[in-house]
Amino acid sequence: MSAAYCEKVDVFLPGKGESLLPAPDYHWEPAEGMVGMFFFSTRDPNTILISPANATREQKRRLARAQIVVDHMNQQFHDLDGFGVHIPGLLVTAQGTAIAVCQRRHDSTSDGRTAKDILLSQSEDGGRTWSRQEVLYADPASHCCPSALVEDRSTGALFLAFWKVPAQIVDILDYFRSSGERCAEFWLLKSTDEGRTWSAPAHVRPAPNADGWVGWSNNGVHGIQLTRGTHAGRMVIPAFLYKEGEPGQVPGIRGGLLYSDDHGETWRTGAVLPDGSDEASLVETITGDIYVSYRKNTRRTGYRHYARSTDGGESVAELGQHEDLPGPGVDAGLVRYTGPPDGQPPTLLYSHPPSRPRRADTSAPRMGGSDLTVYLSRDEGRTWPVSRLVEPGPARYSDLAVTSDGTILCIYSNGQRRDLEKISVVRFNLAWLLDDQP
Repeated sequence: MSAAYCEKVDVFLPGKGESLLPAPDYHWEPAEGMVGMFFFSTRDPNTILISPANATREQKRRLARAQIVVDHMNQQFHDLDGFGVHIPGLLVTAQGTAIAVCQRRHDSTSDGRTAKDILLSQSEDGGRTWSRQEVLYADPASHCCPSALVEDRSTGALFLAFWKVPAQIVDILDYFRSSGERCAEFWLLKSTDEGRTWSAPAHVRPAPNADGWVGWSNNGVHGIQLTRGTHAGRMVIPAFLYKEGEPGQVPGIRGGLLYSDDHGETWRTGAVLPDGSDEASLVETITGDIYVSYRKNTRRTGYRHYARSTDGGESVAELGQHEDLPGPGVDAGLVRYTGPPDGQPPTLLYSHPPSRPRRADTSAPRMGGSDLTVYLSRDEGRTWPVSRLVEPGPARYSDLAVTSDGTILCIYSNGQRRDLEKISVVRFNLAWLLDDQP
């Protein structure tokens, strides 16, 4: 086995216009140590009394003359001068080009309320260096969210799926709640030259499945193309699904799969995940099945949930949760390891922060994470006995890819104070991951 190595490089940075910054220029700073109680007036429902605790004398003076802004949707708190970055995705093509995408968030790192574009960066040297980030797609009137990167290896075409909602929407979940069936559409960008140029977006409205579920592409991570069995050649990507009257964090909406059997020309709604499911990651097993790792937004257990499909992603045959994969409900990376050394048993890799933000970090968002870790499984995702810390401190969404020489690439959002300050790639080999492991 070759010598162990682990290297980190920043790929997507926040900025102002064309200038990139090492960290966002925030408009807001946390009031260290101060908490408060809120009282609603019994005489005037529009009057609220704020009673600060643990406030210094100077903080009390500032409160007495301050204009109060109510951040009821966790949108204002992360306002910044310029743009932020989030939702990373990663794919290594058959020819070896690493393609990374993310979302650029104007004047904020929050989910709603502003226009959002899609950024692209590429590496031709196994993730050592990356091209300067560039705008792949922008619509000033829309919140555009990158979804799955997937390659059709029979044609060499690359696809990036994305969905969008009006930019002025503050609460995207509420928009889904009122517009579930109307949201069942997405767009595809296509490249036939290793990501150097991309087509105009093609509109896709997937066909419903036999049970009447409709769908659109989900957030981040890469999709897969099946290589085994009767469905070889099928492309499968994670999805949001909708069916009126079904339960969910947003009624009728949950996670699932979309698939294409005609090289991305048309798409169908496939497997439906349980109530509360969201943001799935996929990998093909050595038997040709699909192993799905997903987060749950309702009935949270503090562990990662999974599903398995034995019919190419059309339905679910098995469900469960991983007691050995704790962590907050955020998107995760999942990939099959391919490459040296010869004779390596079948291996899956998974990336996720097992911890929530430090309690002392009052500026951390409530859905954030800490201590991004990569896990290894040698039984097709049944157990994950091997792990190693990749990023101590704030980290949230991630994705994984493997180069032809066995270099593992993990892209993830991270930062010094908050976990959405920048997006980096750490590149390491199996020797580093297995170092000091039994």
